[in-house]
Amino acid sequence: MLKALFHYFLILKSGLFDRGYYLLTNPDVRKADVDALWHFVRLGWKEGRNPSHFFDISFYLDNNPDVRQIDINPLIHYIRHGKNEGRYPNPVRKLGKGYFDFELIQQEREPNMPVYTDAYLQMFPINQDDDTVMEDFRLSIPEMDEGEISKIISDDVPQYDEKVSIIIPTKNAGNEFNFLLKMLTNQKGFKEIEIVIVDSGSTDNTLEIAKSYNAKIVEILPEEFSHSFARNLGAKNATGDYFLFTVQDALPPTKTWLNKLMTTIKTEDVIVVSCAELPREDADLFYRVKSWNHYKFLEVNQKDRILSMPADPNHINLRKNGQISDLACLISAKLFLKYKYRLSYAEDLDLGIRLIKDGKRIAFLGTMRIIHSHNRPAFYLMKRGYVDNLFLSDIFSDFVIPEVYFQNVAQDIAFTYNFFNTQICEEITQLDYPVNILTLESTIKQQLHSADTFAYPKKEDIKANHYINGEILAFIDSLLDISGYAKVGNNYDGTLIKGLLGFINMTFEYLKGSHDLVDKHLAEEIKYCIFKEISILSGGNLAYSYINCLEKEKDTMRPIHSYLRERV
Repeated sequence: MLKALFHYFLILKSGLFDRGYYLLTNPDVRKADVDALWHFVRLGWKEGRNPSHFFDISFYLDNNPDVRQIDINPLIHYIRHGKNEGRYPNPVRKLGKGYFDFELIQQEREPNMPVYTDAYLQMFPINQDDDTVMEDFRLSIPEMDEGEISKIISDDVPQYDEKVSIIIPTKNAGNEFNFLLKMLTNQKGFKEIEIVIVDSGSTDNTLEIAKSYNAKIVEILPEEFSHSFARNLGAKNATGDYFLFTVQDALPPTKTWLNKLMTTIKTEDVIVVSCAELPREDADLFYRVKSWNHYKFLEVNQKDRILSMPADPNHINLRKNGQISDLACLISAKLFLKYKYRLSYAEDLDLGIRLIKDGKRIAFLGTMRIIHSHNRPAFYLMKRGYVDNLFLSDIFSDFVIPEVYFQNVAQDIAFTYNFFNTQICEEITQLDYPVNILTLESTIKQQLHSADTFAYPKKEDIKANHYINGEILAFIDSLLDISGYAKVGNNYDGTLIKGLLGFINMTFEYLKGSHDLVDKHLAEEIKYCIFKEISILSGGNLAYSYINCLEKEKDTMRPIHSYLRERV
């Protein structure tokens, strides 16, 4: 992550990335919810996308096989080494040794394409192992006028005479917690920033890091933790005029990020503001698809929204209009202490809905992000799907519960995992890569549409592999032992495959925004993504079956119910 941040700023300062050019030549990136330079740093250079008309990725790699061999972003190599070695950036011109020809870049640019754009990630002090790299970076950057500099590292932000208390539940936050606290304590434009952590039994250096930033530390027992209790306790011990709730593994992208949240409250007549997340560079495909689709549902992928009570308060509209997020939630202390969090799950959505029902307006920003993501194992996602659907059925009286029952769901889960193993994975593996993304999509859908020609498997037919681990296999075994084997040998007639088709449509809609071809590496990511989609669907359907079963039948499912609700 830190390497990517460093590369982002290094390229930004070089002037060799032209955002307008990149967006014009890559219309798929315009449709994706990513910053143009961030896309180039993470993916674009690997896909041969040029950062400007002045630097040719393919030319540089073709003429510098040593660069291709070490698998480094060629623009980074050029900035750090190639320019001083006299290497050509394109087939026509080379830049002078030791400097960048900004005048030439300006002359050859398309009109209205700024070389400099507002930074998505501002520079903050990063300890680099290679001090000579940083020294070389400083010496090789040319002089820039004040206007250019202000767009990149401007400190010209509104000044607020309020104290903000930042409340973070923690447990074993790890060394990266240091970077979060560094960014939070350096947020600009406030009278004072107070850090309050509520720790539930860290055994690493979390508390030592917190103390080094003079954080107020509240300790609770692990068994006392709930999302609502920890945050309410942090608020009780905070002294700020405003509370910012966030999490231990997030990272604000700039030193003016919190100021922009506060400015939204001050200028838009809202009482709470949240923002979307930008997945970390190591986020898996499942998380990226899930995040993209969530913000698409909220209608904030490329815009900000002011939310209030909808005219038609059905569960979909309430979820859209009552959405705040504990990843980043700024609210006045007085208002929060009146409402507080409640519930053991989805406490942020519950708070947002209560606020809009009381006539309050809230803001959700999609044009600014906080860096955050999780690569969860498949079995956790099954638990998450289970708890999500139980919560939605509890909080929304109009939430539709499909008529599915445990015996059928158990065998449907066994079939779908087995079908993934024996049919979908096999078909994906046999394709000749790289393959057109439409071909891959069609291949997977054809297999899913043929599912009703296959029979429910016996227990011994379901094998573990590097997708299905022992925990999931043991859980499937226990489901079949409890439910029985009434459908073994009969043709498939379940509902999970239909639900999986919906996920496949969503996944490929996301992928087609940035890919025309799929290589073997991406195909493998897609396999894992489908496997995780099966897991979350399975959990959701088990929740429906628990809701639908008669009270006397709940005894059968109660051990499963308790197991799936643990530690989510």
